[in-house]
Amino acid sequence: MNLENYDIVLLYSGGLDSKLAGAILTKLGLKILSVKFLHPFSSGLWKSDDSLIRGEEPFDIFEKKLGDEYLEIIKKPHYGYGSNANPCLDCKIYFIKKAWEIAFQVNANGLATGDVLGQRPFSQRKEAMKLIEKQADVEGKIVRPLCAKLMPPSELEISGFIDREKLYAIKGRGRKNQIELAKEFGIDDYPSPAGGCLLTDPGYAKRFFDALEHDEITLETTQLLKFGRHFRIDGKKIIVGRNEYENEILTTHRSKKILSPVSIPGPTALIDADSSVKTEHICASIIARYCKKKRIENISVQILYPDGISQIISAPSADPIELDEYII
Repeated sequence: MNLENYDIVLLYSGGLDSKLAGAILTKLGLKILSVKFLHPFSSGLWKSDDSLIRGEEPFDIFEKKLGDEYLEIIKKPHYGYGSNANPCLDCKIYFIKKAWEIAFQVNANGLATGDVLGQRPFSQRKEAMKLIEKQADVEGKIVRPLCAKLMPPSELEISGFIDREKLYAIKGRGRKNQIELAKEFGIDDYPSPAGGCLLTDPGYAKRFFDALEHDEITLETTQLLKFGRHFRIDGKKIIVGRNEYENEILTTHRSKKILSPVSIPGPTALIDADSSVKTEHICASIIARYCKKKRIENISVQILYPDGISQIISAPSADPIELDEYII
């Protein structure tokens, strides 16, 4: 990484709070590098390249890809999971550590976040914030512009590098204060507060824990968990696309067996390369269940193997009641 010098490194999600934190610090005359971590649990396809973005905000944004090291933290979080599969404390500690490494490289004086006290019960309590700073070895190095006046002053405020009086005292889960502040700063391009981490989504979390139980969590499978209907039969995972977009995504995973109906519209499906003939036929029957067909007892399904060889098998439609027992 070859970046110029900055005053502060801001943990940036693209949400309203981090946008406001950046705007506040920029107004104070500080040169901000916002770091947006690209983790594999964001919605949509995972980006793959580190890049510096200029022009979209009044500060620079550095997009940093996270990979296997981060994934190991998610699989075995020291502080456990939240209400779904979200290990928010472990995740935030890791982000802070990585942001501090970047801050060191760009000669920044400290870190900033868009934290709002009490907004999230797992990671935005005073005790949690203190724990995160301690475990990331950055005690006193983080300024939180939106709730700074409700927290002990950071070293940046104590030294006068940042004027504490020009920071805010926002708390709670409501967004009224942030929305009013956004109007003052002319910020109107912010997303809804739903969050961008699929680990907080109950459906994704269920699939994640099933894959974790079967020792299947890899960077590839974190992406597959986002798409299609998922079934577990005889210990093997079957993924069936729900629309044309998902079908196209599934066909790119050439390390697995790819099944698709012949001559009639229907879903594409994936199964592991080492799956049995029995699993192939079950998968084909599931495809038949979701095909758009009229009075056809059996359909033809093509199986494309990782080595490029293919064959066609015939399959009846699966029993929907039986499928309910297998769906994840």
